[in-house]
Amino acid sequence: MNIRTLLIGGFVLVPMLALSQTQTPVKKISVNGEAEMEITPNEIFVRITLKEYLDGRKKVEMNKLESELVKAVKAEDLPAENLTVESIFGYNWDWKKQRAEEFLATKSFKLKVSDLKQMNDLLARLDERGVNSVGIASYTHSDLNRYKQELKLEALKNAKEKAGFLLNGIDEKLGPVLEVSEIAHHPVQPVYRVQAMEMADDSGYQSDLEFQTIKLQAEVMAVFSIQ
Repeated sequence: MNIRTLLIGGFVLVPMLALSQTQTPVKKISVNGEAEMEITPNEIFVRITLKEYLDGRKKVEMNKLESELVKAVKAEDLPAENLTVESIFGYNWDWKKQRAEEFLATKSFKLKVSDLKQMNDLLARLDERGVNSVGIASYTHSDLNRYKQELKLEALKNAKEKAGFLLNGIDEKLGPVLEVSEIAHHPVQPVYRVQAMEMADDSGYQSDLEFQTIKLQAEVMAVFSIQ
């Protein structure tokens, strides 16, 4: 590089430095905004496991147990597609006795319901000797994503309200938002309080217990300019 180039470079650099030194820093305020809501799941997946058993010397086969389950689902006016097969398992070797016993198959199903109260009547239609276990596999809400998006907007509005309140206290005015960052939150797991399926004093009892709600939370960090 020759002397002429260095001089030209120097003349270009000096104005840029002067300009950067005269810029006025942007006044801004950073706050967190929060919002939360509770929703009741409307899609609950119940795992029902059936197991063949011996009634005396006669084996009650899976076809019969499964047929009863399908009929019970229909009797509760649930769509047939709400019931699906999850897995099947079985063996006939007794490790304690070291010999083969009668082969008894186990088959698990998933049933989608909108309300757990439906399960009381449904299970009452099944052969209890063939029901190996019943439990909640998973749960959600059909509009969960929409609720999450709405909650994020509420959190941002909360951040703006906080910023405005703070600035008003020092006679400053809130300007446009400069930056928004989302802080991740996860839904709290609901717990179903188990209701006995049979009541000794009242066989016509109908459970009025609700599935606990899913608690959704949203939090954002927002940066606003100060006018």
